[in-house]
Amino acid sequence: MTQTADQDETRLHLARTATQRSGLYRLLAAIFRQEPGSELIEWLRSERFENLLSQAGFELGDEFSAKATEIVKEELAVEFTRLFLGPGKHISPHESVQLPDGSGTLWGKESVLVKRFIEAAGFDYERDFNGIPDHISVELDFLALLTEAEAGNWKAGDTGSGVNVLDWQGDFVARHAGKWMPGFCAKVEKAARLPFYRVFSELLKTFLAGEKEEISAGLQTAFPQGRDLSAP
Repeated sequence: MTQTADQDETRLHLARTATQRSGLYRLLAAIFRQEPGSELIEWLRSERFENLLSQAGFELGDEFSAKATEIVKEELAVEFTRLFLGPGKHISPHESVQLPDGSGTLWGKESVLVKRFIEAAGFDYERDFNGIPDHISVELDFLALLTEAEAGNWKAGDTGSGVNVLDWQGDFVARHAGKWMPGFCAKVEKAARLPFYRVFSELLKTFLAGEKEEISAGLQTAFPQGRDLSAP
C-alpha cells in the first residue's frame, strides 16, 4: 500500500470514529433536552439500538421494551419533570449550577464563558434560541457539531482543520463538559426511579471519561511523529 493510500485510509478511519462520536453526542443531547417523544422511544426500543447498548454494557430493562409506547412516554415525562424541572427539589442540568465551586445560579459566569467558547469556535445560535448556553443539551449539541465538522474535514482530506477541531473538542471537554457532567450524572443515577435516565447518565459519564483518550488517540493517529498540542 502506498503512502497516499495509507493516509487516505487513516483519514477514513478518523472520519468514521468522529461520525460515531457525533451520533452519540446528538443522542445524549436529545435525551437530556426534553422528555422523549414516541418516535425516539420506538427507535430506542429497536433491535439495532438494543444491541448497540448491550455491547456497551447497558440495558434499559424489560419493562421499557414491553410496555405500550404511550405508557412509556407518559412515565418518562413525569420522571423528566421530577428530575430536571421541578417544582420542588430537582437537578438543574446547567453547568453554572452544577459546577463545583461555581456560581450556583442560572446564567452565572459559566454560562457566559460557554457562550463565548462556542462563538470563538465559529458557531452561533439560531435566531429563535432562547435557552441557556450551558444547559447540558446545548453543550452536548456543540460537541456533536464539533465531531461532525471533524468527520467532514477528514473526508475532505483537510488534516489541518481536522486536527484543529480535535483541539477544540479536547479544550471544551477539559474546561467545561468534563468538569461538571460526571457529577451531574452521579446525582441523576442516585435520584432516578426508572432505569432510563440512570442508564443514559451512566452512558454519558462513561463516554466522557474516554473522550480525553479518544481525542489524544485521534491526534496521535493524524500525527504519529508527534506535534505541538497547544490549545486552540
